[in-house]
Amino acid sequence: MNNLLGIDYGERYIGIAIKHKEVNIPYGHKIIDTKNNDINKELEVIIKNKKINKIVIGYPIGLNTNKTRMSNTVDEFIENILQKYNIPIEKIDERMTSKLINSNKNNRVDDLSAVQILETYIKND
Repeated sequence: MNNLLGIDYGERYIGIAIKHKEVNIPYGHKIIDTKNNDINKELEVIIKNKKINKIVIGYPIGLNTNKTRMSNTVDEFIENILQKYNIPIEKIDERMTSKLINSNKNNRVDDLSAVQILETYIKND
């Protein structure tokens, strides 16, 4: 098993989860507010410090299984940001992930959504 970085990508907030090879379950690491933080620097530190060797990102597919505007946005994020780390990247269908977790609209749960993305990946790997 690898050290995994789970990402729930949003245009403003990015949820981050980590799964270490020595630990059985992933955990929510942080929520990055892209208006107040440099996502490149944040990811660089996380990838280096947590010795990440695989990235798992939620991929928003429409309920009709077609690509959406957000699918294209995630593709651009992968191409422009994530690919420079030369780490394998897996896309995981994230339909309903945030909906399953987000019962209180006042609290950000992007990191928990990233945990759910990692759990889905691990279960299907």
